[in-house]
Formats: sequence, structure tokens, C-alpha cells
Amino acid sequence: MSNKVIVPLRPGSDGDATHRPTLPGFTEVVPPTTYLEKIGQQWMDSRGQAVAGKKYILERLPPGYALFERARKSEPSHVDKFLYGHPDRKPFDSANRFYPHFEYLMNNGGDSMGCPCTVCNAKGGILPPMGRKKTGSITSHSSPASAAPAALTAPTAPTASKGPTAPQGHTRPNFAAAAQIKGRPKVTEPGMDSSRVDDEGTPDVYRNLIDKLKRYRTFDEAIKEPMSLDWRAEQELLPGLLAKLKADPQCFPRAGEIVLYVRHLPNGVDICREESNDGYRLYDRKSKTFLGIPAWEAGLVGQTPCETTELDDLVQEQGKEMNVAYSGVRVEPLPDPNSSDKSLSKRYTYVPLHQTRPFIFWEDYLGSIPKMDWHPTINNALTAMSTVAVMGKHRFKGTWPEAQIYCHGIYIGSEMFTVGDVVRLLPKANEPGCSDILVIRSIRVKLTYLDLASSNDYDEGRPYNSSIFVIGKGYTKEATRSSKEWISADADEEPLWEKFSKHTVWHPLQPPEKELQIPFSRILGRFFEAEAMALWFPSSNPVPDPNLSAGLVGIRKARNIARMTDQRITLAFDTTWFWGDTRAEALDLQTVNGLEVGKHDKERDPHSWRKKIKAMENSAAGDKTAVSGMRNLRGFMASGSGSGPGSGPETSTSGTNTGTGTGTGSKSGTSLSRKRSKVISISSGEEEEEEEIRKHTKIIEPSSATERKKNNPTIRIATHS
Repeated sequence: MSNKVIVPLRPGSDGDATHRPTLPGFTEVVPPTTYLEKIGQQWMDSRGQAVAGKKYILERLPPGYALFERARKSEPSHVDKFLYGHPDRKPFDSANRFYPHFEYLMNNGGDSMGCPCTVCNAKGGILPPMGRKKTGSITSHSSPASAAPAALTAPTAPTASKGPTAPQGHTRPNFAAAAQIKGRPKVTEPGMDSSRVDDEGTPDVYRNLIDKLKRYRTFDEAIKEPMSLDWRAEQELLPGLLAKLKADPQCFPRAGEIVLYVRHLPNGVDICREESNDGYRLYDRKSKTFLGIPAWEAGLVGQTPCETTELDDLVQEQGKEMNVAYSGVRVEPLPDPNSSDKSLSKRYTYVPLHQTRPFIFWEDYLGSIPKMDWHPTINNALTAMSTVAVMGKHRFKGTWPEAQIYCHGIYIGSEMFTVGDVVRLLPKANEPGCSDILVIRSIRVKLTYLDLASSNDYDEGRPYNSSIFVIGKGYTKEATRSSKEWISADADEEPLWEKFSKHTVWHPLQPPEKELQIPFSRILGRFFEAEAMALWFPSSNPVPDPNLSAGLVGIRKARNIARMTDQRITLAFDTTWFWGDTRAEALDLQTVNGLEVGKHDKERDPHSWRKKIKAMENSAAGDKTAVSGMRNLRGFMASGSGSGPGSGPETSTSGTNTGTGTGTGSKSGTSLSRKRSKVISISSGEEEEEEEIRKHTKIIEPSSATERKKNNPTIRIATHS
């Protein structure tokens, strides 16, 4: 247009062309017309050279700067824009915030040393507030048009989940005016404090807890997220789930696990081992003949049996009163984590328990079958065997600058592990087999270097380190490796390891008053009951010794296959594990039990949920029976968020993560940090990995005197008598 004048730049810029968004969903705005028009007009007004009736537009952004936009997740119709290129690698969230920096560059030959803009003066990733009114000019040529008052707003992080910032001028921040605000600050619980929110607008409880730890230096409290309906639903469902897992044998499949299964099996036909070719075949009990190879598939356990199940059901279904939809297992074929096509999940089926096997034994059941004859879901499951996800985060404890988040459980590859489980530990590469077990007492996500990390989880600053460890009592079958301190232990202390088996003596790996800490990658699998192992792998020995090495070869192969095929790992630098916020994200699922989950749930509306929660809280303020109000909200819950499978511990020896979640259904809580990589690395080679694992396996003191006094967990490892 004839009344639009192009304003040329002055030489010089501090722009960093390598500073660009790393999170998904951003696209570059070319040309960045909005910024060019606003900055061009403000600059001409500031110089006193603007002519009435003329519109001004900057010829281009300073070299090294670029504008990017991203649709807001909670409101896709709204697009947020961020300018990247600042030498401190912090984006500008508006043209008004960038203008003071731009003007300083133009007046100082591109040198930003001493720049008074809010981004240059950010402390620990927090932007200072803009001044409420104009108290000083960047230059001495400001005109009334450039002196528009700006609201004194709280610091805003560049995240799409937050609303647009209030109009701001290009003045210096008025810290003196802000300091005059009197009165005691309002104390808000971390789960209610909305000054930090996640990408759905829910209070970011983990960032708030970290900030609280920085203020108080040390504290220990339960994690509560009252403004998250996912968390509220979890509080109703999780206790029952954990109680059921504690009561069930460890050999039973758990919701969210990956299993081998045969979709169709005729009556009177079993899956048995054929000695002649050392493989598993279909066996007709009536004719006593082998019929062929089972058609194994790999699938996700969506629902476990409702009817009472016995150990004998593992290989041959006992009399059931209900049909298979209630007495059996719902299994959904596992889709390819590397593909956007998730239609396999819809081909679910219900099968009796004896038509399933733990996926950890895939090498035993598929080893004699040519790979070309495998069902596609087998390779999909192998691709997901280097994934981890914790669940049931319930306690935050720390002493600055470190903290620990206690969890109820963790998914590692195909299995789920919870506090109280007995697990088998991987041996060294030069050892013939497994000899160690661990009784899990605690699963923790450890946060370290909090003092060196940026306090803004949305910027490009340095993140804190996140790692996951499993802690408990370790035991071994080898007496020579036992802790010598047990020799002088008090005589009245009951040897816990003798409870594990009537025919195996277990020796402790740590002194009586201490515990063993291991990285999650050292866990081989659950220690299945001896009766179950005898049913799956019959032996001529009437009193079989516990086979701790079952599945060892297969798990090592599977993890190596995953590291070579899972694109989320292969496309990242020097990584060996993918850490998902939830089990659904770890397996890249779109539906569970026929319901869309997580980001794929089109009916998910956290904003509406928070309104209902606030209304419920207000109406229940004087009502001691507020629990019923919470249950009335279940209809608004995200699909599947309440039916998430159990949990198990997770640990990482190095690297960072994006966060952790609970359940298979939906987001179910705030992730630990949005800017962290979802891939973690232990090492690139098997020998290096083993050395790293051993390095982080150590004897530790219980975290408190209270934990030392806790009763030992009940051990449910049985053997034949």
C-alpha cells in the first residue's frame, strides 16, 4: 500500500541462529508480519520520525532471530507466537517484550551488553515484571504513542498452555513499584498454585514442589493434585488395584503388560513342549498327538479376569461359572510404535488364561519358529522392550538441591512391577546365570542439580537431571557373595530369605540395617512362583530349584532389538531407553479398552473439569461427605484415565526425562518437565552398560528411621514340596 513505509535496520545484531524451538508443534512464521509492523511503528514513534497517516513496517528481523508459532493444546483455534534467537536462549513471547531489546541493539551497534529488557534481566529463567507505567525511556526521543501504560503482570513462561500476556509497553521494569506491594503473600498448596501450569492449564505440582523445596531447603510431603481430575480418579482406583496385585500371585498377568497369546485354541488342546524338536506345539489330549505350531500374537492386557483364578488355570482352564469375557483376559494386539496406524488395537479378543504366556519368555516359545512366520505384533512388542514409565507418584521428599519422588510402580518393557514385588536381577555378562533377587521396598525418581537448572521448564535453559532407582532388600543363592556383617547380626533377627523357598537358602547382599539400590535396567523380571514355572516349563526334577535365569537370553535380545528399531531411540543421540509420561505414551497407544487415551481423546477437556472441581469444592466446603461429589465427576473423566493398569518402579542411570505419568488411560497428572528429552542413555555398548549398571548398584541407608522400622513385606515365592 502507498501509505506503508519500509523501515531499514541499522547494522549489528546479537541474534543466535542456533536458538530454535526443540519441542514438537512449532512452525516458522514467514514473513513475521505482526512483529515487523509493531516493531517498525514503535521504533519510528520512539525516534520522533513517524508521520501521521503513515504505517511503518520493519524490513526484516535482526539477523539470527526468527518467529515461530504453535497452536495452544487447550484451545487449538488460538495460536501463540514466540521469537527465538536471544543469545541467552530464551524466547520472547510478544513483540512488546522484544521491542526494548531491539531498540537497544539498534542504538548500540548490535551489542546487547547492559540491555534493560526483561529477557536479558531474567533471573533463573523467570522474567521480571514489566512496569505498570512509564517511569523511564529507553531513549530520549519517546513520543506519546510509544508510552502506552502496561499492566503489571506476573512473570509468564513461553508456553502454549497459558493465556496471552497483557498489553505491555517498552519501558524499563519498575522493580521499585513492585517492591511497594505490601502484605503477607498468600500461601497456596503446590497442587492448587496456578502460577505454574502444565500444557493443559493444570497447576504444575512438580515445578511448584521444586520451588517450595528451594524456599524451605528441606521438606517431605504427600503429592496432591486436587485440580486434576485424572489424579482424583486415580485416588479412588489405585488403592484397590494395589491391593489386588498384592493378593494375586506374581505369575498372573497385570493390566498394561504385554503378553504372548493364542487367539483360538480348540477344546481339549493344550500348548506343550515337544521333546523331539525342543519347541512348543499344540497337543491333543484325546488322541495324544501333536497338531502344529501355536499362532502366537503379542498384545496388551486391557482387563484381567474378574472370576477367581487358580494356578492350574495357567495351562488348562478349570471349571468357570462365567463366560470368557469375565473369566478370561482381554488382549489387544500391539500396534507398531513406529507407525501412525494403530488399527490393530481394535482387533481385541478375550482369551482364557491358559492361552497366554509372559512375553519375557518369547525366545522359549518362538525360538523354533521361523521369523517369517511370526505374527506382526511380535516384532511390534520387541520394538517396545526398551520403554519405561513410572506410575502412582505419591510423595515428594528432598533437601536442596536434590529431591526424590516416590512411586507405587513402574513398567519396564513388557512387565509391570510394584512395591512389594520380588524381582530377579540381571547377572554380569561373564556369569552363567542369575543368582540374585530383590524385594522391592521403594521406587523413586531422583531429581538432581536443581540449583544449576533453569527454573522455567518451558525455556531452552539447562534442565535438572532425572533418574529412577529401585530400592529394597537383596538376596543371593551364592553364600560367598553374602554380606559378612550378617555373621554378627542379633540372633533374634529372623532370616527373611528363608521364607522365599523351602529348598533354597537365600543370603543377604547388604548389612541388616541397610538396603540395596539398583537402576531399573538391572531388573530382569518378576520372580514367578515355582508352581507356575513348573507348569509352563515342566521338569523331571520333583523339587525344581528356582530358575532365576528363565527369559534371560530373550530379555537381552529384546532390549537390543528395541534399541535398533524403536525410532524414538534410534533418532536420538546416544540413547538406549524411551521414558514415557504414561504407559500409553511409552507404547504409543491411541486406544485402550476401546477408549481414546491421552492426546488422542477428543472429548478430553481439562478446562471444563477444573470448573467442575472448583464448583464441587465450593459446594463441599462445609460438607464432610464430599467424596460423593467427586464420584459424580467420573462422567467427565478422560477416557480410561481411571482404569490405568498398576505400576512398577523405574530407574535411569543417566539422562533426563520429560516426566512420568500414571495409568494407561490418559495424562493422569503433570509431567516432571516439558523440556526434557524422553530418551535416556545408559551406554552404547553392552559391556559399558553393565559397568554403568554396577556403578549405580550400591548399598544405602534407609531414608529415615521410620522406614527402618517397617515390617518386611510378605514374600509369596512358593516351591514344590
